[in-house]
Amino acid sequence: MLDTVLLFREALYGALLIGLACSVLGVYVVLRRIVFVGAALAQLSSAGIALALFLGGLGVGGELTHHPVAVSLIVTLSGALFFGLGGAGRSRVPPDATIGVTYAVAAAAGILLIAKATTGEAHDIFLSGNILGITRADTYVLLAVSVPVLLLHLAFYKEFLFVSFDPETARTLGYQVTRWNLLLYLTLGLVIAFAMQFAGVMLVFNFLVLPAVTGLLVARSMAGIFTVAVLAGLLASMLGFVLSVPFDLPSGPAIIAVSGALALAAWGVRRLRGA
Repeated sequence: MLDTVLLFREALYGALLIGLACSVLGVYVVLRRIVFVGAALAQLSSAGIALALFLGGLGVGGELTHHPVAVSLIVTLSGALFFGLGGAGRSRVPPDATIGVTYAVAAAAGILLIAKATTGEAHDIFLSGNILGITRADTYVLLAVSVPVLLLHLAFYKEFLFVSFDPETARTLGYQVTRWNLLLYLTLGLVIAFAMQFAGVMLVFNFLVLPAVTGLLVARSMAGIFTVAVLAGLLASMLGFVLSVPFDLPSGPAIIAVSGALALAAWGVRRLRGA
């Protein structure tokens, strides 16, 4: 079993990086109640990948379509800019409905485009990702994206928390709340866009929600929530990956199953505490 896992160690490193970055950002996603924004951005990212494969198959789009992550990044950051500037709440349509429409249309567009693409993977790989396909070069790319984002959030930890949970007071004290919200959404979109090409919609959404939920169930402070969320994301990545390779299981769903088990265990601990 160990030899098999070591054979795919670069994929394991990539899974751990994705789990780490998404788990940290997922705490904000869950606590700010923007879970469906995370889902919508993941679907937009997948639609961007599908668009690149579709245009590449037609021979149009130039050099840009040879790099699906570039198209995905453009589409995802456009969505992050829209949500971050409050575009979902500036019409007569309720924000939740706008997010739902974005999610549904992006999901349908992605599946239709990938179905008609003459190149690329089958749509099941497109949805669940291909963690085992991560190479050393891919790991370096994930590092180059994840480390600056995590350092940014570490450096401005108090600011992100303040504008997230008491925006009116923050605005009164002179904080540019819209700018901080936009920065949060842009870092979220950046991580999602790069994670999507390897992890797929289901796994990225899992990392944005379940580790944070596990932290909320167990920890009693913000530092504790972040710590437990990160540990849950890393542990799920490790155990899911280790179980999936020797037993020939899909890596993404195996990691999600472990994440679900950890969240269930956290709920059990909370019940035992009587909370």
